[in-house]
Amino acid sequence: MAAIQAQLLREAGHEVDRISLPQIGASWSWPAKAITIPIRLLAYLPAVSRLRRGRYDVIHIHWLTQGIVGLLVGAPFFVQAHGSDLHVNLQNRALRWLTRRVLRKAKLVFYVTPNLLGYLAGFEDKARYLPNPVEVEVVAPDSRAPAGIAKAVIFTRLDPVKGVEEIFAVADKLSRGLELTALDWGPLAHEYIQRYNGLVRFVPPVPHDQIGSFLERFDLVIGQMRQGILSLMEIEALAAGRPLITAIDWTLYGEDPPPVIAPSGVDGIGVAVEQLKADHIRVGGLWSEGREWVRRNHGYARHLELLQASYFA
Repeated sequence: MAAIQAQLLREAGHEVDRISLPQIGASWSWPAKAITIPIRLLAYLPAVSRLRRGRYDVIHIHWLTQGIVGLLVGAPFFVQAHGSDLHVNLQNRALRWLTRRVLRKAKLVFYVTPNLLGYLAGFEDKARYLPNPVEVEVVAPDSRAPAGIAKAVIFTRLDPVKGVEEIFAVADKLSRGLELTALDWGPLAHEYIQRYNGLVRFVPPVPHDQIGSFLERFDLVIGQMRQGILSLMEIEALAAGRPLITAIDWTLYGEDPPPVIAPSGVDGIGVAVEQLKADHIRVGGLWSEGREWVRRNHGYARHLELLQASYFA
């Protein structure tokens, strides 16, 4: 996302440097991750020095834990929360203090999905909703509506937080009328490959610049079933013009509800699939409505507008 933001700002005439921070141990689990913290702090020092010398008008830091760089620089900074760096870290005794200190010191706090505002109690005055930037013409410039519903992809990380057990609970039933594919990705991947091999084909994740062509190989996308929001993956599915079945909290999208199908319980996934298979007109409608919704809410022009308004208000 930082690369996209830098590109958009440069094209708008701003001078932008993008500084990558070391990710040593970032994907490790606690308590092993704690061992790497002193090493990461030392690895951050060159970036801190560069930021101090740069006399930047805007410092925009991604991930709340990396907001420690802003604290060390001592200049005003913007910080962007992406999800687990907010709601998970606030539950972690070792990270709660740092997370709240970063939130207090930040000039503004961007958050990328509407549910995250609920975790920013006490910081609402500096919270700004900044939806993930997704450009339809970049993801799938030549997208066409599916001719029918024969192939579906479970397009989410195989993780309990995504509610994937609800999808796989009906994998047997779904596989009788659909060719099912899922990603070999997430903490449940090994277990699910062992349990559902034969019902579901598991494939490795693809590079991000191939997401659109990957999604266009399928007629239907099944997304997360627990969080109630559209993550980047669900938004990209809409951008590719694929009908999307996913759990959604409609109260979070009151101004412009996304054109998705929210199943009612586990059995609702199968019901939604059967309804789509019988209604080609609706499939075509979802193709165009999804792409237009992404343009309105997540397009590059909209993202740049929000960034500039926040930076230079």
